[in-house]
Amino acid sequence: MDAQVRFFRALSSEPRVKILMLLKEHPQCVNVIARRLGMGQPAVSQHLRILREAGLVKARKTGYWMHYEVNGGAIEAQGKALRGLFGGWVSLPAAGAGTRNCPPELLVECGGRKKAVE
Repeated sequence: MDAQVRFFRALSSEPRVKILMLLKEHPQCVNVIARRLGMGQPAVSQHLRILREAGLVKARKTGYWMHYEVNGGAIEAQGKALRGLFGGWVSLPAAGAGTRNCPPELLVECGGRKKAVE
């Protein structure tokens, strides 16, 4: 469960999601990511650290530069775990479905139509 929590925390930031979208194209270094997103290099480095700790990104040193890439295997594993966790859930009925049989005390007038009180 801890891995799923880290996974979702890492994805809870718009800049980190944007970084992942860029890295999905191909591996990139911090400076390129910073320039493309209009962010400072220290901020990008901090976001990349969080993504690495969550297992979403891996780093590879190429000469002087560190290149970051999406860790597809880890993302796929999290996807499988989430499907296992939520796969048994049934679809919820559409809003307003089944109000025909609601007791009158649970119905209220709303714009000329009766709707169930939630």
